[in-house]
Amino acid sequence: MKTIACALLAGGLASCAAASAQTAPASAYPTMAPVEKYLMPAATEIAMARSAGPASVSARAEVLVLTKNGYVVAAKGDNGWVCWVERMWTAGLDDPEFWNPKGHGPTCFNPPAVRSVLPQYLARTKWALEGDTREQIAKKARAAYADRQFSDPAPDSFAFMMSKQGYLNDQIKGPWHSHVMPFIAYDQVATWAAGFEGSPILVPPLSTFRRYEPLTIFIPVHRWSDGTVDP
Repeated sequence: MKTIACALLAGGLASCAAASAQTAPASAYPTMAPVEKYLMPAATEIAMARSAGPASVSARAEVLVLTKNGYVVAAKGDNGWVCWVERMWTAGLDDPEFWNPKGHGPTCFNPPAVRSVLPQYLARTKWALEGDTREQIAKKARAAYADRQFSDPAPDSFAFMMSKQGYLNDQIKGPWHSHVMPFIAYDQVATWAAGFEGSPILVPPLSTFRRYEPLTIFIPVHRWSDGTVDP
């Protein structure tokens, strides 16, 4: 369970964040790499983003792609969903792979998550591309939460992460498992029975999160978005 929990952090992208400075491994990614290393061809990114959810959802979703100036709309949608490829700065703010340019997390947000969670991740992207350090990004996130620019995830917020593509982190070296990822408030963990013995709903160690970032839980599913079985 520890191996799974260490792989499961915000946005589905992360490695095991240390509980304390004394136990934290030295990060292989102490600062942001050149922005070009985080980019990919638009057509490749669009296809990867749409692979996050079932075609019945993703084919009609808005699709974002990353540019040097932030995410832009590459394809308009009509169902209120947004599919995009997360980078590692959407991981836990304490995560040692925060700046790993290999991290790609295809995800499709439902409308409540688009309204309440996506703006926080887009803001992180903006701050990262403007040259902020991880510590500065965390400080800005804390301030935005304090003055209610950011809030807890709206009820019913969740995302599909059902893609065979992407790169979770350097431990997994590829995708993890096909899963649904609800976004919840901190006081809702027990309501979901997340992490309870025998529960199929997983939660990362809460010590790896800060109160002013979205909390995610994970419900593994048996098939990828293309319909094939996830063993």
